[in-house]
Formats: sequence, structure tokens, C-alpha cells
Amino acid sequence: MDQVKVSPLLETQALSILKAKSPLDSPNFNPTEYLNKLFPNEQSLASLDSVKSKLEHKMGEMNKEAQRLTETQSNKSSDGSKDFDTAKDAIKELFKKIQDIKLKAAQSESMVHDITQDVKSLDYAKRHLTSSVTVLKRLQMLVTAVDQLETMSKNKQYKESAQLLQAVIQLMQHFRTYKSVPQIAQLSERIHALQKELETCVLTELNSGFNVEGQLVGQSWLLHDACLVASVLGDSTKERIIKRYVDLQLVNYRQIFRPSEEVSQLENVSRRYAFLKRILKTCDDEHVEIFPPTWAVSGRICQKFCDYTREDLVLVIKNNGADVKDLLKALQLTIEFEAQLNKRYEKHFKDDDKRVSMFCFDKSISACFQPYLYIYIDAEDATISSMIDSYPQSDIQAEAEDDGTMVVLPSSTDLFYFYRETLVQCSKFSTGKALFDLCQLFSKHLDSYCKTVLLGGLARNERKPVSVDHFRFASLALNTADYCCMTTSQLEEKLKEKVDSGYAEQVDLGGVKEGFLRSISACIDAIVKSLEQACESEFQQMTRLPWGTMDTVGDQSDYVNKMLLIIKQYSTVVGRTIANKRYFRTFNDRFAEVFVTRYLFQIFKCRPISEVGAEQLLLDTHSIKTALLDIPTAGSEGSAPAIYIRIVNKGIGKVESILKTVMSPIEPAEGYVENYILLIGDRHKGNFTRLLELKGIKKPELNPLIDMFQRRLTQHDNLVDNSYILPPDIPHITNSSSSLSSTNLSTSNTLPSSITTSLSTIASNAASNFNAPNSPFRNTSPTNLLATSPTEGTRGRLNENFRKLVMTGMAFRKDLQERREHSQN
Repeated sequence: MDQVKVSPLLETQALSILKAKSPLDSPNFNPTEYLNKLFPNEQSLASLDSVKSKLEHKMGEMNKEAQRLTETQSNKSSDGSKDFDTAKDAIKELFKKIQDIKLKAAQSESMVHDITQDVKSLDYAKRHLTSSVTVLKRLQMLVTAVDQLETMSKNKQYKESAQLLQAVIQLMQHFRTYKSVPQIAQLSERIHALQKELETCVLTELNSGFNVEGQLVGQSWLLHDACLVASVLGDSTKERIIKRYVDLQLVNYRQIFRPSEEVSQLENVSRRYAFLKRILKTCDDEHVEIFPPTWAVSGRICQKFCDYTREDLVLVIKNNGADVKDLLKALQLTIEFEAQLNKRYEKHFKDDDKRVSMFCFDKSISACFQPYLYIYIDAEDATISSMIDSYPQSDIQAEAEDDGTMVVLPSSTDLFYFYRETLVQCSKFSTGKALFDLCQLFSKHLDSYCKTVLLGGLARNERKPVSVDHFRFASLALNTADYCCMTTSQLEEKLKEKVDSGYAEQVDLGGVKEGFLRSISACIDAIVKSLEQACESEFQQMTRLPWGTMDTVGDQSDYVNKMLLIIKQYSTVVGRTIANKRYFRTFNDRFAEVFVTRYLFQIFKCRPISEVGAEQLLLDTHSIKTALLDIPTAGSEGSAPAIYIRIVNKGIGKVESILKTVMSPIEPAEGYVENYILLIGDRHKGNFTRLLELKGIKKPELNPLIDMFQRRLTQHDNLVDNSYILPPDIPHITNSSSSLSSTNLSTSNTLPSSITTSLSTIASNAASNFNAPNSPFRNTSPTNLLATSPTEGTRGRLNENFRKLVMTGMAFRKDLQERREHSQN
């Protein structure tokens, strides 16, 4: 017997299902390994007999179990074959019975068909007979109705005729497929002729019911019945009746309001609308029972009236022109009249679902005014121009009466209020080209306002002496420009919302907003320039002091006291007036840059400066720095912005570096050069020469120092070519002892544009005034200084600053001495 081969995977799964745990059942059974496990050593061989007997016993049990299973499977195979044969016989018997049932069903169907064939024939006959009877009855009804309709039409019984005519038309719809029958065709022609006859009678009744002026002369009930017949005859007849009635009602209007008549002129447009109201009153009172409500004949009168009026007004305006006052009045009355008509007929709809309105009178008359709205735009142009021309004087008066509460110039709020009213008015007249033209007009005059009122006011201020009012106006102009910029954005959004979609994308006021932003910058520059001009006399006083012969360092100079008082006074006014503190911070940044640059420029005009003079200037510089850092917080708590502090520190740092260099003694030359390299940190020969000139070094003494400077540069590789720490070169001053040649500096480092004018004026001052015998600053007594000194609290703070400066100077000198000793070693 062949051995059955089973896959290892199937055998493993079968063993797991049977939960076989004996190693003998494993498909990977290895006899050698199994025996080695039973007898691992020689001593275990003593149990060989007992193991053998157990295996023989196990083999016997397995043989018995295999024999039992084989017999059981053999018996089951024999019984299964018998059951399968039995099932096959049962299926054959069932199939035979199904064939018998199908045969009997076919025989039954044939029998039923034979029985019902006669019934179907009878049913078809009944259906055809019923249809024929129905057609004959309808034909009889149609013939009878046509005969009656002919009789009633001759007797003018229009109400009954309308009902019969509707019935005839409905009955005739059933005979559309029988028109090939001669009798039906003749009957159809007879009905058509009858409809023509009724239409003629109805039109005749209407013509005879009203006279040539549209007045009712016939019987209203008869006309009402005739209109019922017209409704049945169709839309063509109804439209002819309505057109005739509308023409009769408006015949007097056409005769009275001819374009050439005085009553037809633009200023009398209200009389036209009053005339229509009288016509409508007549229709509602006397003719309301004639026409069916669905005809809405009064609305048709209004439609035709609007068409006639629009055509007439076009001729009137074209031939006679229009005054802006009459044009706007007529347009306003027309728009109101159209709104009244819309409200009167808002419940009349074309269809049953009430979605589409039957009448719409929007722009039915007012459209004729649209091409002539340029007259209105031109008038607004002239009005706004005159307003802007008057604003400078009105703002001056308002500023004179101001109690300190004014935030912006009153002219700006007045202008935008006028803009709002004009926009509302124009949007009622038109949302198309006229409104777009108005938008362009707004843009034009906003730019004009910016130039005439804001920038023009700044220009007028520049021609006046500097005062508190000067700074207040510039600050109010800044607030006004900021307000106008924000309001212009809102105006632009409103215009885009109201104007037609075709023009919305063309509405752009970006250029106007940029103009106001430039005005804000111009206002800040004007304030900075004015504050610099206010300090002009103190700067001039500074250049007249004897800095080259000064032998002692005292308290801060008198010109500093006055200058700081001026700066504090005017900057406080500016800070309190400017509403947007962001712009006040911008002013502080610009002023700090301009002032420090100007102050440094003035220092170079003070040459020669001795070491003591440099110490005094260093003290003054420290006081100025303290005052500048207090400007952003004047009158308020908090600290100055970090960026502003950096600007001040950077600018003042340059001044201090220059003054410390000037404080350095010339002897020894190596020490001075090292101090220059330490403090200035560049290799620029021109800068080195200018600082020597600032110290008052004469030309014969310059060359050795310059040679020393150039030799020492070879020992320093980390120096920049030019530190740009010095201001641009200024005209050199020739004194009695020497004349120094100027050294050209790089032109890349230029002064801010806001101070170029003042620089041109101060360049003409002569340096000979420094040591003039009659100079009022040459022998200034302490008493005079005290007379103009600040308060005791301020003096205490200045003394403290002076003490700190002296300590700084001592430390600086000690540091220089240490550097010299280190270099010698």
C-alpha cells in the first residue's frame, strides 16, 4: 500500500488542532535524538528492558486503534453510497412532477384565452362606441353654442357672449384632429368669423364709449362686458383696447405739454406729474368698473406717460439748456415720482407665483437727465473750489479762538461733511458715470486741499517769526493730514460700494492717500526746521564764545540754558498737540538727528578750541544729551523709546569722541596720535588734519603730526578708511597768523535736507567775531550768567552733571597717561 504524503504545514496544523504533545507525533521526529534523550549515559542503559516493554505496549494500542478506525470508515463509505442513490431518484421524481405542472398550466392558459376572446371584442366595441357618443355630444354642444353666440353677439349681450365664447373655444380644442372632416372645417371657419365680428363690436363699443378727450360717454357696464369678451378673444384684442384707452387718456397731456410751450419747461416738471395724478384719480373713480383688475390699465397709462415725458424732457434740455438749480430740482422731483409709482404698483405681478413685478419705473424718466449731470458735477466743482479757497482764512480764525481743545483743522471736517452730503445726493441721482465723475472730483479737490491748506499753510508759516502758534499749526496740520488719510480710505470704500460695478474697479484714491502721507512727513520736517530756527540765535552765540582762550571750566554755558528752554517749550507744545504718538516719535527721531548734526557743525565753527574749551563743550554736550533724552517723556511718565535712545547716543557719541580728541594734548605727538586712533578709529588723513585745525594747530606744526600719524598707521591694520564721524567740510577761516588749506572729504556723508537752508545762512559768519574786543561774550560776569540761569532745581542738576563730567575727564586723562606709559615700555 502506497504511503499518503501530507505537506509539513498541514501536518503541523493538524497536530495543533489535536493538541498532540508526544515527540513521537512530531513530523520532524528524529529517532537518534529521541534515544539519546532516553539513554543519555551508560548508567541509563539499566532501564533498557522497561523502556522496551513500554514501547511494545504502546505499539499494540496504536495498532488496535488504527484497525478500529479503518473498520468504522469502511462501514460509513457503504452507507453514504446508498444515500446518494436515494437522493438521485428523488430528484428525478421531482423533475417529472414539475414538467407535468407546466404542461397543465399551458393547457389552462389556452382554455382561458379561448373563453375571454369574445369578451375583449365586446370591450373594444364599447370603448369606441363611448368615444363616438362623446364626440357627437360635444359636436352638438358646439353647434348649439355657436348658434347662441351668433344671436347674443347681434343683441350685444357681451357678458353671456364671453361665457359662450370661452366654452366654444374650449370645445373646439377637442376637434383639432378632425379638421380634415368638411363639416368640422366649416364649423371652425364659422367660429373664426364670429371671433372677428365680436372683436370689431368690442372695439366699436370702446370707441363710442369715450369721446376724443378720453371722457366716459357710454354705459360702464356695457364696456365692462365688452372687456370680458376681449379677455376671451386673446391678448391681441386686449392690447388694442388698452392702447386705445391709454392714448385717449393722454391726448390732453400731449396737447398741453408740447416741448415748445412754457408749461413744458424744466422748472414746471411738477405740473406734469400733477396732471398724471388727476388722470389716475379719474381712472380710479370713474373707470375702475370698466376694465378687469388683471389688466392694470392705470399702470399702462403711467408707463406711456413716462415714455412721453422722457422724450419731451430730452428735447427741452437739448433746445433750451438747463440751470443747475432747475436741473437738480426737476431730477429730485422725478426720482420721488418714480418711487411713488413703484410703491403704487408693487403688488402687481406678471405671473401667479409673484416673482416678477409687472411694472418697474426706476429711471423711466430720470434716465433723460443722466447725460446732463455734468452740469451738476461742474457746479459742485466750483463750490468745492470756493470752499477750499476760503479755508486758510477760516482756519486762522478758528485757531485764534481755540481754547486748546482743537485736534484737527476745522476745514477738514467741514470738507468731508460736504463730501458725505454730496455723495448721498449724487447716489440718488445716478450710480453710473456721474458718480464716478464725482469720485474723480473728490480726488482732485482732496489733492488741492492738501496743497492749498496744509502745505500752503506750512509755507505761510515759514515766512513768519517762530512762535508757539507756529508749532501748533504745524502739529494741527499733521493731525489733519492723518485724519484726511484715514477718512479718504473710508470714502474710497463707500464710493466702491455705491458706484456701478463697471466703475468700481476704477475708483482709486491711493494717490490722494499718498499725498496726505507726504504731507505728514512735510509737517514733521517743518516742525524740525522751525525748532532748529528757534535755536539759531543760541547757535550764533555759541560760535562767538572764546573757546580758544578759555582757561576755566564752569557750569554749562548760557547758550545751552536758553537753547534747552526753547527746545523743551516747543517740543512740549508739539507733543501735546500731535494726536498720533507714532508721529511724535518720528519727530523726536528726526529732530535728534538734525540737531546733533547741526550742533557738531557749530562746534567746527568754534575753532580754535583749547583743551579747556573742549572740556566746557563736553560739559555742554552732556547737558544737551540729558535734555534730548527727556523730550519724548516731557509731561508724561515712562521712558524714551529704545530706538530714540540709540539715535541720541550715537550722535552724541560722535561729538564726545571729537571733543575728547581735542582735549588730548599735542605733546607727546605719539600720545595724541594714539588717542586719535583710539577715539576716531580711522586712517583718514583729512579727518586727522581737520581735528588738528579744530585745536588751532598752525600749519608749520601740522606736518610733523601728520608724518607721525602716517607712520603709526602701519602698526594698526584694523582701522577703517573713513569713520565719517566728522561733519562735511566747511569753508576754512583765515586768521592773522595762518591760512589753512581745506581738505576735501567724501561727499557721501551729507547733511539732512531739512537743515541745508540754515547751513547756507550760517556759513557766512566770520570767525573773527570770536575774539572781538567789543564782543558781549568776552567779559561775561557771573552775575549776568546768574541773571539768565534756570531755576534752582535745574542748577542743582547741572552742577551734578558738571561733577560727573569732571570725573569723566579725570578718568579719561588717567587712561591716556596709562596708554602712553604702556607704549613707551
